[in-house]
Amino acid sequence: MAISKMEKVTIISPKCEEEKILRIMQDLQNIEMVDSVTELNNQYQTKRFDVINLDANRQKEEELNQLQSRIQKALNYLSIHISKAPELLNETQTFSEFEKELDFETIQDLLNQVNNWQKKEKAITDEIDEIRVEIENLRQWQYLTINPNETKDSKYLRSVLIDFSLTVKETLLEKVEEFSTLFEVVYESQSRQYAFIVFLEKDEELMKELVSTYGLNVVDYAYDQAPKEVFESLETRLVTLKKEKEEIIKQVSTQHQMVNPLKMAEESVLAEIDRIHVKEMLAEYKDLTVIRGWIESDRAESFEKNVRTQLTSELPVLMTFDETTQTEDVPTALKNNKLVKPFESLTEMYSLPKYGELDPTPLLTPFYMVFFGMMVADVGYGLLMLVGTLLLSKKKTLRRGVRNFISLFKILSVPVMIWGLIYGSFFGVSLPFHVLSPTEDMNSILILSVCFGMIQLLVGLLINGIQLVKKKDYLKSVSESFAWQGILIGVVLLVLGNIVLKNEGLKNAGLILFVISSVLIILVPMITNKSKGKGLAQGVYSFYGITGYIGDLVSYTRLMALGISGGSIAGAFNMLVGFMPPVAKFTVGIALIIVLHALNIFLSLLSAYVHGARLQYVEYFGKFFQGGGRKFSPFKPKEKHIDFKVDK
Repeated sequence: MAISKMEKVTIISPKCEEEKILRIMQDLQNIEMVDSVTELNNQYQTKRFDVINLDANRQKEEELNQLQSRIQKALNYLSIHISKAPELLNETQTFSEFEKELDFETIQDLLNQVNNWQKKEKAITDEIDEIRVEIENLRQWQYLTINPNETKDSKYLRSVLIDFSLTVKETLLEKVEEFSTLFEVVYESQSRQYAFIVFLEKDEELMKELVSTYGLNVVDYAYDQAPKEVFESLETRLVTLKKEKEEIIKQVSTQHQMVNPLKMAEESVLAEIDRIHVKEMLAEYKDLTVIRGWIESDRAESFEKNVRTQLTSELPVLMTFDETTQTEDVPTALKNNKLVKPFESLTEMYSLPKYGELDPTPLLTPFYMVFFGMMVADVGYGLLMLVGTLLLSKKKTLRRGVRNFISLFKILSVPVMIWGLIYGSFFGVSLPFHVLSPTEDMNSILILSVCFGMIQLLVGLLINGIQLVKKKDYLKSVSESFAWQGILIGVVLLVLGNIVLKNEGLKNAGLILFVISSVLIILVPMITNKSKGKGLAQGVYSFYGITGYIGDLVSYTRLMALGISGGSIAGAFNMLVGFMPPVAKFTVGIALIIVLHALNIFLSLLSAYVHGARLQYVEYFGKFFQGGGRKFSPFKPKEKHIDFKVDK
């Protein structure tokens, strides 16, 4: 239960085996790549590498990016029309097993099919949009049964479609009647009138004057049929196109089996793109390739065995594993048992430890479990958590991160039930037995909360002191750790001796321990500092930090506050439904109590998760943990759609 020991692996292989080795590494997921060109710092090799690989690799990458873009567009299109696509099963196959099932000829056929559907649907959609615009333009003329263009070839007649403001209607009609043969109102809105006018060819100039004088809008009619016929034809065509589009959508919506193969293909393409990127980190010289990276020590032997087993060439491959030094930029990989592993996410949210530093995850796990349970504290809520997480964990389609999160809450359900028994609460209903009553023993629960806080602070200071002793910084371990422990223990003994047990000996022991520890906190900086005055000032300032410890202890009172508030709210909800008439209680009341308790569970779990983490990060980690580590990021597939199984 610590940080995995790291080694740096160096592989020198024939260039013909480069792709094969990278595939093996990507499948095993246990090597974090290192830029070999930069590390070797050989200008000739760097120049050679640039000339040999980059142009060809970039061309291949461009082709793969185009293919990935096609796949992504196809998946996006299918996701629009397929309501619930099947999900890939996670961690059932290794990447190499997964790739064996891929057939890119079939994938190309799928892409072509989806592309045809997209093109057809787009063409239909574009035509529908155009027809709708035409219909809208013809809507006012849809009842006109005469084609305005029939007079184009006439020697004596002309016709025109106009629309104009109703404010000029009377005056315009008088003028038009002087020369027009036919004036037919086709449509009238609240503000405009739409008309068809037929007049003699010799009066064309008079018509133009009317258009200019009265601001008439002359409609450019571009059809060879009457508006009524065109309008009906367009509406018929619109109905036909909508049916065609619906048929395509209906056909696409049944193609569930196309989704997963395309997702698998995208995973494979993304993995190949990543291999191309990694090749830019490799150093090459003539026919040799140098690959370097970090690997966990306990996986080095199996990695070497896998590589040598899977390589088919008889050409030699040199592989070395070197122990790391503290000066190197070593990544951090946490290694914990099944109980502690789900809590690693809490450590990672704060900061990973540096390589060689203590992993705080096992040290926060018991405290976080106790604090979380104390803040939720209900047997019913704990049972719901346990049953819910057990059911969810059986789903193979859950991603790795979600599965770890579920595992965390499955573990936390146990302390929630234990504290629920201690408080005697089952969905807010008081059980006939309890150790502490949230309503009657509030002071006891408050003292217990502060005691838990005191224990955690003492443990944090002890860890810090041990780490400083290991570094042989003995005086600092006294002033920054053991002396503060003495002060806290001294205060506890003073309280026990003076208030609780009324024991003079205990009181005196606490006072002596407090005074000695306080003196040490002030004197040690004077010893370690060349300037005694500055050392004294530093010591006094450090001693002022006792106010911070008071604040830390007060922070732990939230354990009581949240635990009691959640139970009280649950009880209030029960009481609210209990006041309902019998008919309402067993109809609306059942639904209401489920909703209210669901809300209270959510808020209780959220509060416990956030405040529990806050106590670890501020009050606990602040005493001994620095962090700032870099996460171990092995070379692996992108895992955009699926988590692959990893053979250890």
